Order: sequence, then C-alpha cells, then structure tokens
Amino acid sequence: MGGTTGNCLTRVSSAIAGALERFFYTYGKSVASHPKKYILGCVLITGVCCLGFANFYMENRPEKLWIPQDSDYVLTLNWQAENFPNDQRVELILYESDNVLKADYIREMYRLRKALRAIVVQNRGGENVTQEDLCFKVPALGGTQKDELRDIKRKLFPDRDPSEDFDWSLAFDKTIYYQFYEKMPEDCLELSILEIWGNNDKAIEDLTDEEVLHEINTANMSVTYAYPLDFQAFLGGIERDESGLVVGAKTTLTQVVMKINRTEIDLGMLTNDAGLADEVDMALYDWEGEFISLLRNDTGRPEGLEVYLQAERSFGEISGETILGDVAFLVIGNIILFVYVQLMLGKFNMVETRPVLSLLGLLATFMAVGVSFGLCSAFGIAYGPVHSILPLLMLGLGVDDMFVIVQCWQNLSHESLRKRVGCALRHAGVAITVTSLTDFAAFTIGASTVLPALRSFCIYSALGVVALYMLQATFFVAWFALDQSRLEDHRNGLFWCYKHKNWTPNKCSQYDLCQMFFDKIYSKYLLKKPVKALVLVVTAVVLGTSIWGVTNLRQEFNPVWFIPQSSYLFQFLSRAQTFYPEAGEGARQTWLEEYIHLFLLIYKPKKTKKLLTPLVVYLFRELPKIGYLTQSMRENEYISIVDSWYDLMVDYTNKSTGEDITGQPLNESFFNMAMSEFLYSPSGSRFQNYFHFDGNLTAMEPAPPILASKFDYSHRSLDGSAEQISAMDQTKELVKNANFSDFAAPIAMMYSSWETDKIIAFELVRNLCLALVAVFVMTLILIANIMSSVYVLLCVLLTLVDVMALMTWWDLTIDTVSCINLVLCIGLCVDYSVHIALHFMQVKGTRDERVQRTVKEMGPAVINGAFSTFLAFILLANSDSHVFESFFKIFFGVFIYGVFHGLVFLPVLLSLIGPAPYAHDLHAPPENIEVEKRSKDVLVIDGRTYSQKTGST
Repeated sequence: MGGTTGNCLTRVSSAIAGALERFFYTYGKSVASHPKKYILGCVLITGVCCLGFANFYMENRPEKLWIPQDSDYVLTLNWQAENFPNDQRVELILYESDNVLKADYIREMYRLRKALRAIVVQNRGGENVTQEDLCFKVPALGGTQKDELRDIKRKLFPDRDPSEDFDWSLAFDKTIYYQFYEKMPEDCLELSILEIWGNNDKAIEDLTDEEVLHEINTANMSVTYAYPLDFQAFLGGIERDESGLVVGAKTTLTQVVMKINRTEIDLGMLTNDAGLADEVDMALYDWEGEFISLLRNDTGRPEGLEVYLQAERSFGEISGETILGDVAFLVIGNIILFVYVQLMLGKFNMVETRPVLSLLGLLATFMAVGVSFGLCSAFGIAYGPVHSILPLLMLGLGVDDMFVIVQCWQNLSHESLRKRVGCALRHAGVAITVTSLTDFAAFTIGASTVLPALRSFCIYSALGVVALYMLQATFFVAWFALDQSRLEDHRNGLFWCYKHKNWTPNKCSQYDLCQMFFDKIYSKYLLKKPVKALVLVVTAVVLGTSIWGVTNLRQEFNPVWFIPQSSYLFQFLSRAQTFYPEAGEGARQTWLEEYIHLFLLIYKPKKTKKLLTPLVVYLFRELPKIGYLTQSMRENEYISIVDSWYDLMVDYTNKSTGEDITGQPLNESFFNMAMSEFLYSPSGSRFQNYFHFDGNLTAMEPAPPILASKFDYSHRSLDGSAEQISAMDQTKELVKNANFSDFAAPIAMMYSSWETDKIIAFELVRNLCLALVAVFVMTLILIANIMSSVYVLLCVLLTLVDVMALMTWWDLTIDTVSCINLVLCIGLCVDYSVHIALHFMQVKGTRDERVQRTVKEMGPAVINGAFSTFLAFILLANSDSHVFESFFKIFFGVFIYGVFHGLVFLPVLLSLIGPAPYAHDLHAPPENIEVEKRSKDVLVIDGRTYSQKTGST
C-alpha cells in the first residue's frame, strides 16, 4: 500500500485518529482550565465505586475457580455436597529422621498423641470439648476389651485358640451378637505405627530400638481397634536387609480422623481459604488451630527428629498469610517505581524535580484498582487467588502512561499552559488509547473463557485498564497542570509554597543521558551491515531454539502450587509426595491410601405438588452391574485399588446364608436383610456411612430403602497430564458402560485439576489466537499499512514463542496463571513494536535514514515504558507465591524479548524491506487548532515530534 492515499483503510485510520486528537485536545484544555474540579470528580467517582467493596468476597473453592461449571465434576460435586456431605476431616503428621524407627522417637510420637488428646477448646455453647468429643470414632475391640473377649472365647470355644481372630457375627447367634455389638466400645480413629502398642504407657516407656524393629516386621493387627493393618505402609524411605526385613525408615505418617458436627454448620459455616477442604464447625476449626500450634512447637523434641503437618485448615491459613506477605512486595515495588519515575519525570534541581507529581501518578494506579475491585464486587464477581497480582500490573501500566504524557509535553513549546496541555494530551491521548485498547481487547477476549478464575481475573483487569486510562488522562493530567504552574512560578518541587528567587537550572540537570545514547550511539551502530547480519542471525537462532523449547512445554495444573514453598504445609506436601508416591491419586486419605469415591445410583428428587419425594433406587437389581464395574476397574491399567463393599458383602452373605449371590439380582426382602446383617458385621461396619438410606439403619431389622451408595478406588501414580486425563476418561467410560438404570459418576478432588488440564491447552490457543487477531486489526487501523502491521504481528509472535520457551526452561507449565500471563504478554509487547512501525511510516528519507530517526526519537520512550513495567515486577523474583513467581518469570521474558524485537529486530527488518512512507501526514493538526511554531521547528503529529529541539515520544 506504501504511499497510496485515499483508499478506505487510510480514510478510516485518519478519521479515527483525527477524531481522537480533536477530542483529547479539547479535553486537555478543559482539564488544564479547571484541574481542581476534575481532581475532585475523580476522587468522588472512585469513592462511589469503592462502595462496592461491601459486596466483596473471595472465591476459594477449586471447583468454582479452575474448571468449567457445566463439567461432570462440578455437577457430581454439587450433588455430593447436598446429598452425601463429607463428615470427616483428616489431620496428617509426618515424622522424618535418618531413621524414625528408634525407641526415643516412638516415645515422642506417643507424647504428642497424648498432648493432642489433652487439647481443650470451647464449642458454640461455651462448653469445653477435647479430641474425644470431636474425633471420628470406630469400634475399638483392642486393649482391655480384647482381653475380655479372649476370656469369653475360652469359655464358649474351649477347642479354639483364644488369640485367633474370627468373625463373631458368624460364630454367634445373631440375637446374641447384636446385644454384644451394642456394648462395643468406641475410640477415636488414629492410624499410625503407634497402633502396634496402642495406649500402653508401660510398653512404650520400656521400648528398645531392637524391639521397635521386631514389632514393625511382625505386627499386623491394631491393638486399639483389632483391625488388621499393614504397618509398613505407614513408612517412607524404607531400608531392608538381605532377608527383606525392615531395618530403618526415613519417615512415618500418622492420620488423625476428626468428625464434623453437621448440626452446627447451618449456624456458622466455615471453609478454608484455599478451597481445598470441606465445611467445618467452629469447635473443630479451633481444635485444628491448637493442633497446628502444638506440632510446630519443637520444644523438648529429640534431636534429629523433624515433624511436618497438614491440618484441613492449613490451606486457608497459608493462603491468608501469603496475601499479607505479598503486601511487602507491593510497598517496596512502589518505592522503587517512585524513585525511577521521579528520576525520569523530573530533573536534578530543586524546581524541576517532581516528587509530588510522581507520587500522585502512582496514586492514580491504586485508584484504578479500587474502581475495578469495587465495581466487580458490586456485581458479584468473585476475587480469586490470582487476583493479588493486579495492583502490580496496574502499577506497571499506569507508569507507562505517565511517561507518554510527560514526554509529549516535553516535545512542545507554547506560551499558553492551557493549550500546551491540550496539545500534549492530543498526542498522548491517542497513544495511551491505542495501548489501553490493546490491553482491554486482550482481557475482554480472556473473559470469554470457560475457566472461572481466568474469566474473573480478566474482567477485573479489563475494568482496571479502563479506569486507569481515564484516571491518567484526567486525574494525573490535572495534577500535572498544577505542578507545571508551580514549576513555571519557580516554586520548590517538594514544598510548593516556597518560591525560589532568581532561579536558573544548573547545566548538569539539563542532560538527558537516555536520549543521548539513542541519538549518538545506538541509532548509528545498529544500521551497520555487520550488525544487521548479526541481529538477523541471532533472531533466527533464538527462534529455532525457542521452537524446540516450546515443544517441551508441559501442561499441568495443581492448586497446591498456590502454597508458598517456605510454608510448613508445602514442606509437608513435598515430603509426602517424595516418600509416599505409591499412595496414588485420590481424594481422601483412608487407611493410608488416598481413595477416590465412586458414587452410584445417585439420589434424584421427584417433584410432587409441594413436596420433594425421594426416588428410591432398587439397588438389589443393580448388584450384577456393580460386580461387573468393580471387576472392570480392577482390570484397568490406571487403577491400583478397588475397595468395594460389594465383594465383601458377597463373601459375607455366602458364609452367613450359604447363598452365592455373585452376579445375581436379588429380591428386595432378601437383599435388605442381607445388607443389614453385613453392615453390622465386623467386615462391613466400616461401610455404614457409604450408604444414604431413606430412614434409619437398625440392627436386626431389614435395611431401609437405599437412596445412594458409593465405593472407593484409587489410581496408581500417574505420569503427566496426558496419562491423568486418560485415566479419568477411562474411568468415566467404565462407569458409563456398566449401564446403571440411574446416574452414576466417579469423583475426586484431583479430577478438578485433571479437568482443567483437559481444556487448558485449547483455551490458551483460543485466547491467544483471538488476541492476536484483535491486535492485528487495531494496529492495521492505526498504522494504515498492511506490511507494517504484519511486521508488528511478527514481532509479537516471535516474542510469544520466545517467552513460552523460557517457561519450559524455568520449569513453568501451561496452567491458569500462565494463560493469564501469555494473554497479557500480547497486550504489552505490541506496544514496543507499534510505536517504532508507526513512526517509521511518518518520516521521510531512505530506509536507513528513517530507521535512524525513528530509533533516535522513539527509543527512549519505548525503553522507559518497558523498563518501568519490568520494575513493577522485579521484586517478585524472591516471592514464594506461584502466582507472583510465574508473573516475574514471564514478564522478565516479555521485557527482554519484547524490547529486543521492538528496538533491535524490527528496525533492522524495516531498514531492509520496510514499506514506503505516507504520502502526506495522516494526522496533521486540524485547522481550528492554534499551534504556535517557532522558526525552523518541525511539527509532526502522532509519533510524533512537535518541536525538533527536544525529540519525541
């Protein structure tokens, strides 16, 4: 298109830019004429928007943040929360040493057990409660009760070994057994190697190291509960001798199972702040706080033993501490930016320094954050974990706009302050409009994603960009007009009331080193032929290397990454994953294994006139399908364990009645009685809470109609997202193929992450493509030249590829946070290239001459804007937060590669194959604007030098 004029594209671009310039010229004069009114208006509007904070809330549930709300996982989870709510919370303790199997360490574990049971908290009624009142209890047939049972065995079965364990429900008449069952004692469920000795103080006090090793190799029964337990499964980093006996272990894991008081949930519900746990009553929540404090206190602990822990409330506490800790980065980042802005906006003398203006410019960015947060809160848009980065993001963007406005001012020379502000904003307004529209478009496209956290962040950011754009063009410009009046009256830059008499600036303060570098050195040496060749070779090598790096970029997301690496919780999780990888992928820890729940035959309400009547599921007809499903799951390569009540019930019923019901549908009466007997047997009692009945389960009576049931299974350790997604999809397919007459679905907390992994790549590609299209369209309208717009798009693509490769080398993955960063990357790096391409089109001469002038006049503005954005994030290099760390690493790449392609590669490319300049200035000032020109001055709009003596933006 080159110098062709009069075409449609040129007319559209000229009309839009011209309209914006006329508007901003008029608006700038108005702001300069009435600065105090505009300042007051901005403050009032910001205050009104901030009233929306009254409706502010944080969304922390992973199912509401990271996966589509119409997914199978969310639908199943919603049903589970309503009809099969969890009533357990598992607190975990991990002991680590060179060898934890020492008697002194066992005694310390026992001391901590007793200390936990001595914790006293108050419930909602003001009553003192302990672990005994709050824990999840199970039948405890061990200890003294076990000795009594042995005496009964000797009397009733003299021909049997009294130490032999057998099913009492089969040995006794059912009536006698049920009477005995009602008298069975219960104890808090706590699983650890301490169950080898139970609560026997003397046995533990007299332990020797040799006895510990002997017991760990021979014991297989819990002393407290009389349940069979594999105690070696509680150990990690096991060392064995030549015969296979355990001679040492690095870690051992303890599980303390607590019970939620669901009757109090409606009175005061609490959830943790990371969205990774269930509802909890206040007394249990307080007990968990004491649990954390006790275990983190290492006073009196044997040397060499380390204790790590995870309470259900740990996620919330760590999340809150992280947010508060991140405030320090915000404060220090503001100080650094303030110093930099002051250095760049002002000069080194008492009058031309601008500390107050710099501070007020930074204030405008926080006002924009307040407007964004207030409006989003007012409309009920949730605040998520990734939103903590927004203030720093707004800070970087806001400072960039400040530099553009001040640079435009410095290019002017007029007598009237009012007209000078109008002319400065006339150019700067168009520039910041283009950059703001680019960022706004990128965020608006991101807001169309199906990922709730990404959508919420993009909405917050899009509103923040708009608010920042308006405040910088109004609030900052108004203060700038006041500050300039102060400067021209020779009043002090810090104390505005003090006036310097007979003031003249010192010579040193008038030098602009950045401008001198681009004018005298960079613009000359860049265009030498060897340098051009070197730039093209380096660009090609970097691109090739980056393409290889992108092919190795992993796709993985885990909500646990939002936990700081220095926290006690992250230390626990890292060791648990290292020493217990065989635990598999699951949702809840039960008997050491992490199990995933499979909900079968889900309760469906049936509407009547005014009541909701349960739709009874005829489970007795579905038994063959359950049997088929459990067998199919055992044969699946991704499933390691299937813990189904069906198999145990079949075995128990066969022993009790002589009937083999394997794969057989049953009549209702037989099934209900068999189910009741099984659930009251030693082998089946632990499954009572795996059923949801339409009524109460009572001993010696048939089981009520079953509304829902579940069983557990666990995936083996899976390698990477591809295998995890395949395992999840195959499990769903197995359930579907069982062809249940009602709804059935598998569910696990980890499935939420896997659901995100399944769609995140598509969402990323979709958002990036749409953002690139939007950027190309806007730059095409602005530059009005297809070739230049293609070059800008090429620079953006090259920067994007290089940044994604950098993610690989910095061990970042494709997740929600990186999606946000990459979409934003497009909006930022386009600024570095579009100013160069536009200015190149507006100047005349040979290609090399045009490039030299473009780099000289636009280089300082581009590098200042890029560096100020980088400064806003530089402190995040030391952050423990996954969000902040990811932002720093990616924005470091945006700064390095964006500046390289905008200030190095693009000028070289334009010098070789750049398009012809515009035939005439597309953005000449309108005739009705009075512009006073000094002799020999050159007025160039949009690019754009108003006076040659000071350079351009």
